[in-house]
Amino acid sequence: MKANFQNIRLEIFGGSHSDRIGGSLAGVPIGTRLDMHCVKDLLCLRRPKDFFSTPRREDDIPSFEGVREERGEYIVENAQIGFYIANNNIRSADYDNIRHIPRPSHADLAAWAKDGEIPVGGGRFSGRMTAPLCVAGGIVKELLERRGIFVDAYATRIAGIDLKGAYDVDDVATKGLCDAQREQIRAREFPALDSRNIPAALERLGQISAQGDSAGGVVECVVSGLEAGEAGDALFDGIEGKLAYAVYAVPAVKSVEFGKGVSLADMLGSEANDPIGLNLGKPVPLKNASGGINGGVCNGLPVILRAAVRPTPSISLPQRSVDLDDMSECELKISGRHDVCIVPRAVPAIEAAVALAVYDMLAALA
Repeated sequence: MKANFQNIRLEIFGGSHSDRIGGSLAGVPIGTRLDMHCVKDLLCLRRPKDFFSTPRREDDIPSFEGVREERGEYIVENAQIGFYIANNNIRSADYDNIRHIPRPSHADLAAWAKDGEIPVGGGRFSGRMTAPLCVAGGIVKELLERRGIFVDAYATRIAGIDLKGAYDVDDVATKGLCDAQREQIRAREFPALDSRNIPAALERLGQISAQGDSAGGVVECVVSGLEAGEAGDALFDGIEGKLAYAVYAVPAVKSVEFGKGVSLADMLGSEANDPIGLNLGKPVPLKNASGGINGGVCNGLPVILRAAVRPTPSISLPQRSVDLDDMSECELKISGRHDVCIVPRAVPAIEAAVALAVYDMLAALA
């Protein structure tokens, strides 16, 4: 599976129940030194936690090719970095009774129409494939941070419970996050910008889990440190399109919006417009309803996007489907190991996807 970026090349291979998953990334200059702290951070955040995550546990320790390890650093030696993660905790038998019955709202039916069979555990369509995405995204996220560009994602809604976002907390919408806020997000039960409604969200997820159901939510991502005019252009080269393309690679993302997003449709122009003033002698927008982007170009304020993550399709409640062997309608009840809510684990995947898109745009300037 190849990403259609312009200045970097990314390919991801494998499937949920293959022996290993991984990929290759080209576009990191030879000689670059990496400590992989962002890779480790994203993979750690992606790991299942607590009752609302799948019981499937994988070590997710990547191995690399094209780099040389030296005193805790990885030195890039080839034009292409390869990376691999073993799948050690596979239980394909969980799917024996449904290999010919597509699970509602999974990729099963579409995959059967395209490939002629239902892939075990979702195959290449599985959320498991966000692990190599986090490796690639973590590599370029480290490089972006060296340039003073930070990509920060967190949940703003889970199971219908609102957790505050950039427009609710201090000056995040106009200044981005500070280091203390980044540390707090990682330390919480959910990766959230504000902790006050986390207990209510946990309680609601407990209720949903007991019912055998699942829940979705919203992930917000803030990119800070981009200079005005540094990335993007008009029409097909706009930042929104490039970021949305990358974020939609994350399974379960069903919508993406920027700035005030859909709510802008109900505003008057006088409400939606961002007035311009002087800051240290430079003209800058004074608020950020536009999400840091005008005309497809970054305007110097943080770029803000939100992605809606659908409820996990695998639920234990009976569902209606079709037995493809004899083309008869049937009732399906899914067993196995599944997330009640995928939103917290989608946060690092969205960070990774956004980092890749931003790095690709800036690589053209290198």
